[in-house]
Amino acid sequence: MKKFAHFGAVASEKKEGMFFLESIKVWATDPSNDPNTIEYLFFEDDSPMKDLPVAKGGHIAYQVDDIDAKCENKKCFWPPMDVVPGIRIAFFVDENGVVTEYCQMG
Repeated sequence: MKKFAHFGAVASEKKEGMFFLESIKVWATDPSNDPNTIEYLFFEDDSPMKDLPVAKGGHIAYQVDDIDAKCENKKCFWPPMDVVPGIRIAFFVDENGVVTEYCQMG
């Protein structure tokens, strides 16, 4: 299974309603609260993702049921990890140059 989850956009400053993801030192909004399903991200200066493609522009995210299997043949610049309990994420650049996130819930 692979279905559209959200579009990610980098914010130049923290936005109201953001929550902090300690494991990656990123502030994020909940895309389910946005009418266009956009997740806004603000990267702290010491975020391990600060210099990666996801922090340089937008990304598209898909929810998958088995993130490890989906990432097997991908060159992930951020391999699958538990960002918070129950949510795993991974990032790669697809064959068309699009920064892509896979996320697995549960």
